[in-house]
Amino acid sequence: MIDIQPTMNDKQVMDFVFTGYVMLESVVSEAFNHQCETVPAGGMSDFVCTDEFRRNVLLHPEVAGVVRSLLGSNFLVPITAHHHLYEAPHQGQTWHSDGLAETGYGVTHLQCYYYPQAVKIEDGPTMILPGSHCRLVDREAIAHYGDILGQMSVTVPAGTVVLTRYGIWHKAGPKFNSKRRGMIKFSYFRLHPPKRDWVIESDEIPAYRNPGRHPYVTEVESYRDRRRCMNTWEWLCGQDKIEMGFDREYLFSRGIPLNEIKWN
Repeated sequence: MIDIQPTMNDKQVMDFVFTGYVMLESVVSEAFNHQCETVPAGGMSDFVCTDEFRRNVLLHPEVAGVVRSLLGSNFLVPITAHHHLYEAPHQGQTWHSDGLAETGYGVTHLQCYYYPQAVKIEDGPTMILPGSHCRLVDREAIAHYGDILGQMSVTVPAGTVVLTRYGIWHKAGPKFNSKRRGMIKFSYFRLHPPKRDWVIESDEIPAYRNPGRHPYVTEVESYRDRRRCMNTWEWLCGQDKIEMGFDREYLFSRGIPLNEIKWN
């Protein structure tokens, strides 16, 4: 099997549990970013399954290292992706979470965004709401929200990959120019029950440390978020003996197990 080493430690995993995302700026090479500049909008399964895309993006040591840390040593590698391409000005999207957002607190699905070009605020960046992955709601119930305190515009340099917890609230922001702005979205899935096998500094499993509360969260809801995050941390460490099951078919997962990939 291709050797993917974990890159996250206890604190970084806890940070992901709290915020719902990891941002890796400029990890994809400039040369490969240029190759993606002419990719058309829509599905791009053939390109995603090439050795070149896998080496430069999907199994890039820093990208796959985060996936390895959160989903285990063997995971489903994407075999499909979608290029969300905007060129003309537009008013942006409404807040939403994608597809069938997970109902529990286990981390079985990472939804990722790769930006071949630099994205500035006028380019219509992706916007995410840190911590919102803890809130399972009907997407129509959040579509009417405007700006939310604590929202983040993903204005990033070319070659950035953002890995998020599936279910995080996001949208495309308003675009004010005719510059090409692309984002390639793909997902990894868990294959096996979790255990604490990222970068370990001590065999003793630390208790979850909550860093505070998100700006939009009330005091009462903050307690609920803290409990949800604690459950997720314990689940990832293999301490939770209740919610060990996960139904990947329910989430329409598609991919190839890492241990079945061979470089040509």
